[in-house]
Amino acid sequence: MKFSDSEINAKLREKLEHTTGRHLYVILGTYERLAQYERVSLPEARGPAGDKLPAPVNLNLSILERFPDEDLKSMVQNEAKLPMSVCQRIARELDELIAQHLADNMLLTLKQMELLFTYDLELNPLRIRAVNQKHILMLLPGERTSQRTILFHEASPRFHRTLPANIVPEDHLWELNT
Repeated sequence: MKFSDSEINAKLREKLEHTTGRHLYVILGTYERLAQYERVSLPEARGPAGDKLPAPVNLNLSILERFPDEDLKSMVQNEAKLPMSVCQRIARELDELIAQHLADNMLLTLKQMELLFTYDLELNPLRIRAVNQKHILMLLPGERTSQRTILFHEASPRFHRTLPANIVPEDHLWELNT
């Protein structure tokens, strides 16, 4: 079901009031619609105490910034020879990035997450970290089709990905209306 920006903000605020359980959320839409939501409506969203929510984190950029230049250069040069090594390093940096942000805030909003899907990284670390008083919101380009969530739906079909069904509960996944 598709929701208006204000409906999503209300649902998010309600979910942020819960202190126990798993708290991983997804907002789906086109790249353009997600950018509009981020620019216009997300700054209007409030936490349970009426406080502003932290700004979204560009995951691609944040992960790449964690690598010293020499490490990044080496990874790029050796990626074809050691793909698992690159994946493991990115996964480790992702987990540390999430832990650091959640240590300072109850909510981490992530955008620009293509790097995770390019390397087929597991999303379980997000689900595991989004527990009790810690919440993670993902802004993902995608759409619901029957019982599946197709990510990167605006791209060529070979780049489409499916969001694993067991990662985000149905009532934690919202699609922006057009």
